[in-house]
Amino acid sequence: MIEISNRMILASLALLFIMIIAVAIRQPEPDKTPVPQIDSSEPQWYVVFSVKSQKATAYTEAAQAPISSGGKEYALGTIAVHPLVPSQYGGDPRVPIIPFNTDIVLSRPITIQGNEYYTLKVIDTGDINYRLWPEYPYWIDVFHGTTNYYSNKAALNYGTDLIDYYWVEKWR
Repeated sequence: MIEISNRMILASLALLFIMIIAVAIRQPEPDKTPVPQIDSSEPQWYVVFSVKSQKATAYTEAAQAPISSGGKEYALGTIAVHPLVPSQYGGDPRVPIIPFNTDIVLSRPITIQGNEYYTLKVIDTGDINYRLWPEYPYWIDVFHGTTNYYSNKAALNYGTDLIDYYWVEKWR
């Protein structure tokens, strides 16, 4: 029979104990990133605005045109809207009726250069005197691309349409 000495048992137990400690030390510490705290004393409020049967038109812009009144480059999926107050009544054309960078959500998609858009972003103001569509305060002008034969033709073919849409703003 194999006789196991007390020394061998103690050595084995000591080795096992060292291995357990080594594994325990290697365990990663829990993430110390602070958990974001929600300030329940100040709730965030939002308002949903919805409009029906507003005119939608289409436009193009020259390749070297300056940036839009909202400070953005013209891009597909963007629109111009009326200013908040018409210029002839002292309004600033850089203050739109729908805030810049707001996404409007369409009730049905608009096709621009073969792509369907369900949302459009406000980046510009147009018709600053409300001369074109005064009875449609929430008129939108959809950017159809850099001015060339094909985009001009597409914008002309788009013509005018009546659309429904909504957008969300943070309560001020």
